[in-house]
Amino acid sequence: MKFYFSSNQIEALQTFNMRERQQIIEIAGNKIKPTQKFVLNLIKLAILIPPFMMLAKVDSWMFILPLVFVLGGYFILLRPFSLYFASQYIDKAIRDFKRQQEN
Repeated sequence: MKFYFSSNQIEALQTFNMRERQQIIEIAGNKIKPTQKFVLNLIKLAILIPPFMMLAKVDSWMFILPLVFVLGGYFILLRPFSLYFASQYIDKAIRDFKRQQEN
């Protein structure tokens, strides 16, 4: 199980620029099976709910701390999970992307 923290770490996407990589990852994300999407969404909820619960209980400037956790959680934890599930479909997504570029 290999996790990627950025799309430029995926070997198959090395030849594409940032915008093309984003489009390919979006195509791959659309190919994720419903059961995998369900698991991914459960992981997202498990990571995001605790900081938001903390945020709801704080009335002072301390709300910034849970907000930092949410942003950090997204970039450090959620993005790699999303890329992991999408990376299984990268080859198909690249073929579809090239086919779209030809039209």
